[in-house]
Amino acid sequence: MTQNNLANIYTERIWGNKLQNIENAIRFCQQALEVYIHASFPIDWAAAQVTLGNAYMQRIRGKREENIEFAIDVYRLSLEVYKSSTFPKQWATVQNNLAMSYRCRLRGDRAENIESAIITYKEALCVRTRETYPVDWAMTQNNLGNAYSERILGNTASNIECAIDAYERALEIRTYKASPVNWARTLSNLAIAYRKRINGEAAKNIEISINALKLSLKVRNREDLPIEWAITQNNLSLAYLNRVEGSRKDNIESAKSACEAALEIYTQEQNSHQWATAQNNLGFVYCERIKGNPVENINATIKRMSEKYILSIDM
Repeated sequence: MTQNNLANIYTERIWGNKLQNIENAIRFCQQALEVYIHASFPIDWAAAQVTLGNAYMQRIRGKREENIEFAIDVYRLSLEVYKSSTFPKQWATVQNNLAMSYRCRLRGDRAENIESAIITYKEALCVRTRETYPVDWAMTQNNLGNAYSERILGNTASNIECAIDAYERALEIRTYKASPVNWARTLSNLAIAYRKRINGEAAKNIEISINALKLSLKVRNREDLPIEWAITQNNLSLAYLNRVEGSRKDNIESAKSACEAALEIYTQEQNSHQWATAQNNLGFVYCERIKGNPVENINATIKRMSEKYILSIDM
C-alpha cells in the first residue's frame, strides 16, 4: 500500500525532475504489484494498475507510442475488477483515463482512436453526473471537448460546437474561485475552439478567443505557470494573426510580441515540439508583417521556417 501511495505521489509531484519523478512512480508501483496479485488482492491490484497506467501516460523515457499502449493495456486490466455495477466511481475514472489514452494514441487509425475516446468519455459521464460527482463531471466534460476539437469524422462545424458546449458545461463547475488552474485550462481550450469556430460571426469569435486567453492569464502567469503562460502566449499570437477587428498592422505586431514571449520560455532542448511550433508561428507573423523592412521580414520568415524544418528532420 505504501509503495502504491508513493507511486501516486511521484506521479503528481511538481518539484524535482519530471522524468525521474515518473520513473520513481513506475518503480514503486511495480514493487507494489509484486505483492498485490490479482488472486489475493483484486481491488488493490486494480488500483495499482490504474496508478501504473497514469504513470505511463506521463512517461518521458522510452517510446511515446509504446508507453501509451502499455497504459491502455493496464487500464483495461483494471476493468476486470472495476465493474460499473460494483465499483461505479472507479470504473468511471478508468473510462475517463482510457479515453484520454485513446485520444493521445499514436498507433492505429487516428479517426477511429478519437471516436473511441468520445464514446468512452460519454460512458464515463453515465456515472460522473453533475449531481453526483460535479468535479469529475467537469473534468470529463473538458476532456470530451478536447476530443471533439480534434475529431476527424463528422461535420467540422458541428464538432466545434460540441466542443464549445462541453467546455462551457465544464466552466459551470470549474470557476476561478473554486478551481483556478482548471478554470484557466478549460478557458484556454474554449478560446482555441472559438478561434477555429465556423458558425457565427468570424470577427466576434476571434474577439471571444482573445478575451478568454487574456482572462486565463490571471492564473497562467509567467512566475507560477511558465509553460502554461507560454502556451497561452502562443495561442494569443495565432488569434491576433486571425483578428479582423482593429488595425491589421497592430494585430500583427501583437502576434509577434506574443510569439516572442512564448519563445522566452520554450527552448529547443527542453520543449522541442512547442519551440518548433512557436518558431513556425513567428515565421508566419514575419511573412504577414507590414511594419519594418520588407527584406528583413522575409529573411526572418525563412530563418524561422528553416529552424522548424531542421528540427522536424531531427525528430
